[in-house]
Amino acid sequence: MCGILYKSSFYSKKDETLFIDALRTLKHRGPDEEGVLFTASHMLGHERLSIVDLNGGHQPMSLINKHLIYNGELYNTIELKEILEINDNIGDTNILLRLLDKEGMNSLSKLNGIYGFVFVDNDIVYAVRDPFGVKPVFYSIDNGDLIVSSEIKAILKLKGEAVVDSEGLKELLAMGPSHSIGKTIYKGIYELPPGCYLKYDKNNYEIIQYYTIPTYKNNLSYNEAVNKTNELLTNAIKNQMISDVDIACFLSGGLDSSIISTIVSKNKEKLDCYTIDYEDNKKDFIPNEFEKSRDYDYALKVSNSINANLHTALIDNETLINNLKRAVICKDGPGMTDIDSSMIYISEEISKKYKVALSGECADELFAGYSWFYSKEKEKKGFPWIRNLKDREVLLNPKWRKKLNLCEYALNEYENAIKEAPINELDNNFEKKHRQMTYLNIRYFMANLLDRKDRMTMGAVPPIEARVPFCDKNLVEFLYNLPFKYKYRYKTEKKLLRDAYKGIVIDDVINRKKSPYPKSNSLVYEAKIKELLLKTLEDKNSILYELFDIEKIMKLLNSKEELKTPWYGQLMRKTSFFAYLYQIDYWYRKYNIRIEE
Repeated sequence: MCGILYKSSFYSKKDETLFIDALRTLKHRGPDEEGVLFTASHMLGHERLSIVDLNGGHQPMSLINKHLIYNGELYNTIELKEILEINDNIGDTNILLRLLDKEGMNSLSKLNGIYGFVFVDNDIVYAVRDPFGVKPVFYSIDNGDLIVSSEIKAILKLKGEAVVDSEGLKELLAMGPSHSIGKTIYKGIYELPPGCYLKYDKNNYEIIQYYTIPTYKNNLSYNEAVNKTNELLTNAIKNQMISDVDIACFLSGGLDSSIISTIVSKNKEKLDCYTIDYEDNKKDFIPNEFEKSRDYDYALKVSNSINANLHTALIDNETLINNLKRAVICKDGPGMTDIDSSMIYISEEISKKYKVALSGECADELFAGYSWFYSKEKEKKGFPWIRNLKDREVLLNPKWRKKLNLCEYALNEYENAIKEAPINELDNNFEKKHRQMTYLNIRYFMANLLDRKDRMTMGAVPPIEARVPFCDKNLVEFLYNLPFKYKYRYKTEKKLLRDAYKGIVIDDVINRKKSPYPKSNSLVYEAKIKELLLKTLEDKNSILYELFDIEKIMKLLNSKEELKTPWYGQLMRKTSFFAYLYQIDYWYRKYNIRIEE
């Protein structure tokens, strides 16, 4: 992928120098080429990772007084070229610019891909993000000027300081490591919501939602839905194989990545697949409710069945811990701890040979793969991946406990999200609730996983572009309108997807219980994280003393009991929480954070 940076207004050589310095904080996203354009009213910058149209596609790209900086891939370029009536062999950046020149924002409904871009149309500026937020776009209005960037760090460079107010602390401590749509932990810096564009015109701006998931009554039989699922997903995988550089696959041995790897292997010569494993996991792994078996054994079975080369990225405990700091810088804040660390590691193993890899994110949100879709959890209010809010609140410093009111904040965010869900009025109450849960997962949980995927793969040295076929617009819309009974069938999660690829993917995987992206089970890693946190707490100036009740943190550190409820998601328990605290301290110092009460 690439990094984009835009700032309105252009005053002096000093502004130009600062802008280029800010742009280069995104150099990791696009090490192949740098481009800048300065006009009387606009500054545009681009760091390029060359994937398509290697010799063309230089950015910023212009047509007279219209300019484009673009981070993404379009998967329906053949169709778009027909609309434009052109036969030239041009890349998707050029196609997009011509389409925007011809149709403006009306063209967005015709796009199928992943993207974040800035389009300057004379004096009007548009910042656009793809329908599901695969690619990041952040913005800030600074003294009336618009700043848009692929990552927050470039905006911070231009603003000159990093401020976190009480709203940001609520995001950090209640929603973290996820976040509310449109928000960040930084004061005055916002995320452009998925499926939206920002229009900026002479110091005035508005956010316009150009995409919502359409709803309709789907009358397909189960078998027809199975066939349609296979058709849509297989087409999405094939479309996302299009590249001027060779591609690889992430392969965990779970259903989703196994389907992708199997289809890719049928459409290219000798495929390289990559799986992650952790030091000591073979020794310390204990099956649990969500992880019944280790991934490696199944990844090996799949790779053998499709005659692919399997590469195991075995991350040692020292690297896993060191990458906790790197992950903070990639994300510009605390994140999913060892899950982020290992993603950086496996991405760097892939990037030794490849720039593009296909990955299985988004399937669980669409096919009802998580337990909260069908267990008693679905009856409870609140985000099902954050069930420990009272426990979080109790650990806070009394001052912040009263001021932030984490439970109320998260519940309000949940209620707002539920209200947004597109509902078919012909649905019964059960199906309406399923639709709301699916929307909640797409809009929040999936968005967080996509955010993590982008930032960690782009933070690898060199970076890779991760493509997610399950996030194809046509597939998402189709699945959103299917009845729940097709997805959870005979007490089997993702039954529809299993049946769609039965006889294509090996039975061992088709019949395997869903297993999440793995965490470290190493007892050595657990001990080292505790040791790191204890060392951090030796410094009484640590931000942890300001935010938390340290006596309670120490009690938790000294307790041998596990958290009753995961701190986040399904697997992130006590060790992950300690690592998150460690990341908070590091982030606060590294970014020179100013807390504004």
